[in-house]
Amino acid sequence: MRNKAKRIFGLAMATAVIGTAFSLTGCKGGSYTGTKLEDYVSTETAAVSNGGFAVEKDNFVYFINASESYTASNKYGSVEKGALMRIARADLDVGNYANVQTVVPMLFVAQNYDAGIYIYGDYVYFATPTRDKNLKGDVENTWLDFKCAKLDGSEAMKDYYFRLESNSSKYRFVEAGEGENKAVYCLYEEDGALKSYNTATDTHTVLVSGAKSTFFYNESDPTDANVYYTMSVVEEADSANPQTLNYDQLYCVNAAATATVSASEAKYTVTGGKTYDFDETYLEKSYDGYSASDYTTYPYVNLGTLVLDGVGSSSNLTQYNNESEKDTLRVEPDGYTYSLQRFANDGVYFTRTEVVKTSSEAESSQLYYLPHVRTEWNTVSGNTVLDVVAQDTTKASSSAIFTVAVKDNAREHVYFYLDGETLYKAVPNANGVATPIAMAHDLTDATLFKIEGDYLYYYTAGTNGNGLSRINYTGTKEHYNVLDPLRVKEEYQPVTVDFVDWNSAWYKPEMIGDTVLYSNAQSYGDGATAYNYVYAAKLGTTQEIIARNEAYQSVQDYIDEYDENSALQDAMEYYFRTGTRDKFDAVKSLYSEYQVEEFEAFVAKFAENGEFAGKFESNFLALVGKMKASDAEEISSSWTTLLLEEEVVETADDGMPGWAIALIVIGCVLVVGAAVAIPTIIVCKKKSARKKEAEATVNAYKRKKIDTTDDKSIDVYATDEAEEKPAEAQAEAIVEEAPNAAETVEETTEEVVEEAPVAEEEKTE
Repeated sequence: MRNKAKRIFGLAMATAVIGTAFSLTGCKGGSYTGTKLEDYVSTETAAVSNGGFAVEKDNFVYFINASESYTASNKYGSVEKGALMRIARADLDVGNYANVQTVVPMLFVAQNYDAGIYIYGDYVYFATPTRDKNLKGDVENTWLDFKCAKLDGSEAMKDYYFRLESNSSKYRFVEAGEGENKAVYCLYEEDGALKSYNTATDTHTVLVSGAKSTFFYNESDPTDANVYYTMSVVEEADSANPQTLNYDQLYCVNAAATATVSASEAKYTVTGGKTYDFDETYLEKSYDGYSASDYTTYPYVNLGTLVLDGVGSSSNLTQYNNESEKDTLRVEPDGYTYSLQRFANDGVYFTRTEVVKTSSEAESSQLYYLPHVRTEWNTVSGNTVLDVVAQDTTKASSSAIFTVAVKDNAREHVYFYLDGETLYKAVPNANGVATPIAMAHDLTDATLFKIEGDYLYYYTAGTNGNGLSRINYTGTKEHYNVLDPLRVKEEYQPVTVDFVDWNSAWYKPEMIGDTVLYSNAQSYGDGATAYNYVYAAKLGTTQEIIARNEAYQSVQDYIDEYDENSALQDAMEYYFRTGTRDKFDAVKSLYSEYQVEEFEAFVAKFAENGEFAGKFESNFLALVGKMKASDAEEISSSWTTLLLEEEVVETADDGMPGWAIALIVIGCVLVVGAAVAIPTIIVCKKKSARKKEAEATVNAYKRKKIDTTDDKSIDVYATDEAEEKPAEAQAEAIVEEAPNAAETVEETTEEVVEEAPVAEEEKTE
């Protein structure tokens, strides 16, 4: 039933997409009205670092403030967590992290973390869970609505450009086209096809269907409108016996690609490119789903440009080969197949395999690079002028990090890889041969991340998420002298930012100047919950990171010295991490004199002239903006629970447990019920005296906590819970057997208590 409902929902959504082709100030459909940011200034400046969770434009950093569930309420205006906010770059640089503004109070929680927010002109483009319901009344929040909003916060789309069923769909917003035709497009994948959506014309275009490989977007530039992929060559595709040839072809398509269809001839022409012609009679009679006016129903759908042709000399030319290159020398008789590795550094990396190997050379294992921008390019002979990055991909794999630089009018390739726990730097020659340089050892379970400035960043598993480390990658063999690591300068040693623990299930950290923004995976108090808000930490030079690490660690080392007094450690951690002592003071009476004294000594070290001056956790990492009230309350409660649960002790060796007091009362009941001849008043006086004595003992221990730091012989857990429960159960059973006696004693006891004289001790209190 649910699948049927989703199909109906999808059909309704498709109809809605077709039926809403009007626009409002750059965004389609009606709009929500928001609060305009009065200091917003419109400029033509391009945004920096589009595609992640933080984008910089015009001296402001726009960011998603937290990782939130896509099942959360997406009511416009009420979203506080997972919304788009901004902070002035100046405030970010000086650590004024609280000064933020909400830009779009909607959920930015698509589950594809390779695509985030995109800013073009005065608009931000994004994907958000739909608020529409299916026929059962359930919100279909696994569907994504693609929208835009004004960057000044004044308007956001109420409608949507289009929607996709999966919230993890691959997509990115890009600018493409020239002159008046330049527009923002959304590249996206659906049902195995690569498609684009023109936000200006409300037009969907199928760019490629039936590709042999997956689609490769530019890893280095999320705004790149080009995508690489490979296609098989199918001879006689418009017949009952199509033949897939052994070689294949490498293509690149742009988001703005279009085609013109000649329906009467069953052919289409890619604008500025090839024409694909098919047997209209066969397609009309036998090709399933064929529609003459719709090229996407033809046997071959490809609006891309041929980049490399693997055709061999023994193969006949087809309409998929470039006619102008038919006489070009083909190196291999049977041709090549291509396997893409990545699109990055303004070019595409791939391996190439001979269809039939004709030599013992390791042709199939070499890693090649082809720049995206090429002049006077021949797709066949181009196979002979490729850059060889590595002789094989054993080390130069998809997990390696690559760089390309132009040196002496030639491209110089460098790549970095991990072999076991050692980080290597490889600078290959023109033949792809390199003598690797060991940069660092003992990098257990590390994963290479990115290059930013002069630093190679990597990460390992942290306490709750991932840590963050880096090393200056620009050095030579002498800089990374592994034979004498003690003589290596700090700048060329790996350094970890000790206090960063980022959420591995969300976007990776973003570097803005010397500040790193990340979703904080730390938990709070005694709970295991991480609230995953965006935090900021300073990076700076390697020496500055080391100095902050040492300062942070000095506090941790001090707390660790009390490893035999976990309650005191918890109190110290609470003060260090929150910078307040209110909750401790509220339960201070539950701590021993020793614990209070040590806590006060710890607090004193954070005074202006103390050992830990300026070393609260907020001086190392801090929330950017603020939390929503419910999360803040939960965190506050978790600290309270930590302090109370670990510190309250209500029993001791010589104290009387609560169940014993209960048995005394029950004893009175039984005595009265069994011995009618004994005056009830005497029995109850004895009971009352014993009860007061017991309660006084218990109250004394509630006020004073036993300190076992020095005297290990004291057993604060003397009460045996396993024995308490049977005794209490037995007492309850006895009471049930003598209800009348219990009622009699209770009434008499109340009378006696009213008449009893007040003890001197009670008067004093």
